[in-house]
Amino acid sequence: MLDLAERIASWSRDPSTKVGAVIADSDNRIISTGYNGFAQGVEDSDEQWKDRETKYELVIHGEENALIFAQRSIRGCTLYTVPFPPCSRCASKFIQAGISRVVARPPTADQFARWEDSFQLAKKLYKQAKVEYRIVTRGVT
Repeated sequence: MLDLAERIASWSRDPSTKVGAVIADSDNRIISTGYNGFAQGVEDSDEQWKDRETKYELVIHGEENALIFAQRSIRGCTLYTVPFPPCSRCASKFIQAGISRVVARPPTADQFARWEDSFQLAKKLYKQAKVEYRIVTRGVT
């Protein structure tokens, strides 16, 4: 599933970080997918993507898009995400929606340095909410 999330991430127009997410049920059936991007109808111009301040205000995270597009309950499902674990705000949304497991690739040193606080808070939230959280390397699910 992480390989599929990588493929989906490639559809993002974000020039710096391409995020992909897959939600699967307990039988590994795909419930939903998502990648980071602007809301439909919003100008998807290079200018808006290159302006980080604007981009951060407009972009919908890949995990959020997967949740929005699910169109059904994800209670008991697994979220697979690349290139790194979900931020704490996405983690809260998935916990609220009833996700039971999160599987992600490890962040690079640079990614970890930039978002360490959010990654650590998300990890704490998973523990409190009893959500299984796995960081795996390539080829492992």
